[in-house]
Amino acid sequence: MSDNGSCCQNLRKKPCPAADKLRAWLAAGAPDRLTLTPDDFADQEFSLTALLFSGPFPEWLAQRWRSFCAYMGLFTPFVGWKIFWYKRAGVSIGKNVFIAPGAVLDLLLPQLITLEECAVLGLGAMVMAHIYTPDRIVMGRANVGPHAVVGGRAILGVTRIGAQGVLGANSYTIRPIPDGHTGLGVPAVIRERKSARAGKKTACEGNAV
Repeated sequence: MSDNGSCCQNLRKKPCPAADKLRAWLAAGAPDRLTLTPDDFADQEFSLTALLFSGPFPEWLAQRWRSFCAYMGLFTPFVGWKIFWYKRAGVSIGKNVFIAPGAVLDLLLPQLITLEECAVLGLGAMVMAHIYTPDRIVMGRANVGPHAVVGGRAILGVTRIGAQGVLGANSYTIRPIPDGHTGLGVPAVIRERKSARAGKKTACEGNAV
């Protein structure tokens, strides 16, 4: 296996179907999920990082800047600073969003993430716009709807939580969670939320999970 630097050089010199697919998909606004397999890499390293950091100079420089800003958002300690850096990484963030310490927004494709008004990310929560397995890379938009909650250490992958939806702590889903529903477990079992609080908005400010 070559390192990322040599792989990037190879991707710049040789045709790569994966690069063509990814660029066309991003240019179209990432309308749905995109799946890449090792065959798309034409015998080159099966690496999304190398793929994103290759290509024409303006493209890979912009990608490195977005990733740098996302890293700054991850490690900065205050919510306001996190929002500042994540917005510059390309994340769409609405009003009164809360991002707890340790929460991770996709470091490679932050521009595909949306946090709508009053969304809450708990301690160590992850919102990912790509899923990597040994035989495929799946990319797509990841959205947290208004007043929705991603609980502590929960993972939301390439999907959406609807308005007032909840992904419980330590849960994982790549399936959408409809408005007012809760997902619990690994993989998450999704159920309609039936309680006295169902249908009520969550507090927008100072709200941690």
